[in-house]
Amino acid sequence: MTEAYLKTLSDTLRAYGVDKPVVVVDLDRLDTNCSVANSAADAGLARRLVAKSLPCLPLLDFIRDRIPTSGLMTFSEPMLQALLLAEPDTDHLLGKPLPVTSVARLLSDSPDAARRVQWLIDTLARLGEYLTLATDRKTPLRLSLELDIGLHRGGIRPGQVAELAQQITIHPYGQLVGVMGYEAHLAKLPGLLRKRAERASAAAFRAGVSTLPEGGRGLCLNTGGSLTFQSYFANGLATEVAFGSVLVKPSDFDHETTRSFEPAAFIATPVLKALPGNALPGLDFLPRRKTDIAVFGGHFLAQPVFPEGFGYSGIFGRSSNQEVWTGPNAASVTPGDIALLRPTQSEAVLNQFGRILAIKEGKVVHEWDCLPN
Repeated sequence: MTEAYLKTLSDTLRAYGVDKPVVVVDLDRLDTNCSVANSAADAGLARRLVAKSLPCLPLLDFIRDRIPTSGLMTFSEPMLQALLLAEPDTDHLLGKPLPVTSVARLLSDSPDAARRVQWLIDTLARLGEYLTLATDRKTPLRLSLELDIGLHRGGIRPGQVAELAQQITIHPYGQLVGVMGYEAHLAKLPGLLRKRAERASAAAFRAGVSTLPEGGRGLCLNTGGSLTFQSYFANGLATEVAFGSVLVKPSDFDHETTRSFEPAAFIATPVLKALPGNALPGLDFLPRRKTDIAVFGGHFLAQPVFPEGFGYSGIFGRSSNQEVWTGPNAASVTPGDIALLRPTQSEAVLNQFGRILAIKEGKVVHEWDCLPN
């Protein structure tokens, strides 16, 4: 990102009348990122978008117009409920196991959830709860197994897969439809550990899949994430990869595997106060060659990127009300200017303010409502 790009974006948003914090998505950059993702993902694998990382239906539609997808990976009852109501045919793979009470509500509110959702099972006990619910309602449930392939954030060990798969397949209301193995740890490990972990992760996935009925033939075999989806190929075991955040590239996804992607999402917020030479509290007698600005809101999961040279104040500390940033004394900043931050993540950030401004060719072209968390 250049200073000129950020200055133009800031000026565009001020002219549009931005007067409170809002998320902005650059559709030109997003379009480029979609092309990069299409090229990076193996053509023989299905692609599943992670809805929590792109929590806005028009945003998902924009991406799905450019990337063919097998469905969405969804993580919460409110978001799943909204998507089930909005779209009649989308397949949903749960990205985390929901309490059985949530499943019961979803089945009551959206009767077709049973045929459209792959519910995630991580333990034998949870499987029992889900099968009891299915029996009570006389409703078949599509069940996928969460495999622990090295992340160690829970899930089924490969050696347990055969037992759970058998319990599902012999149950009158159980339908085994796939497995999901997430391996976010791989991209974060240093070189030597990473190579070892990659081999162990692949072996664990292979071991789990091999004990599925018919070796997993015809099932959804999901793995990958925004930092790793490029490393899977159709001649392996996986049938699909999942990704999402990389398409807007928050800073947590700056990585050697994502260098071809551009940051496409920002938080924009008005400057409320500009205070050149601002004295430090309790040290009013000391001259200070810095400029402080106070922005609308704060404590965002993001880092300041504009105005250039400004960052969070170590003196005033973090604030959710009017956060103070400190920058060079010669900075030219006035109240009403639009400050910009780059999110560290996209989930829980893109829908933080309820609406997204979509920018194209330097103009605000859409205001999009977001999905609930």
